[in-house]
Amino acid sequence: MEKEIIPFKLGLEYENWEFELGLCSIRFKHLDNYKYVGTGLNKFLNKTTDETKLFFSLDILEAVVINFKDKSMQFFKGITSLCTSATGELKHLFCVEQFTQFEVEVRCIYKNKDVFVIYSKKSLIEGLIKEIL
Repeated sequence: MEKEIIPFKLGLEYENWEFELGLCSIRFKHLDNYKYVGTGLNKFLNKTTDETKLFFSLDILEAVVINFKDKSMQFFKGITSLCTSATGELKHLFCVEQFTQFEVEVRCIYKNKDVFVIYSKKSLIEGLIKEIL
């Protein structure tokens, strides 16, 4: 089985990607927001991404919004199943650095043929969803 690729783990530092980040159009709360513009880390769970936005607080990654553009409902269901367990509970440990101390939540959203995967500190998730919707 191919190893699942999660290039942006919550709790990691800005300096890991500082030369591969551009300004992001989304402004959200007190966070520093960037768009990943590099080419080496454009996969999530072995699926090629179209856009990745990273949200930092004091140079620590606290939220990630991944966009897959022009995808089918079947793709959405597939990516959602990769992010959830058989009981329907969201898996979240896959996207967090080992010693990160905050609660994390993962959401998958389908809007206008775009699939969004959001994983962040639990306190940020609802606000990020409102930004997308």
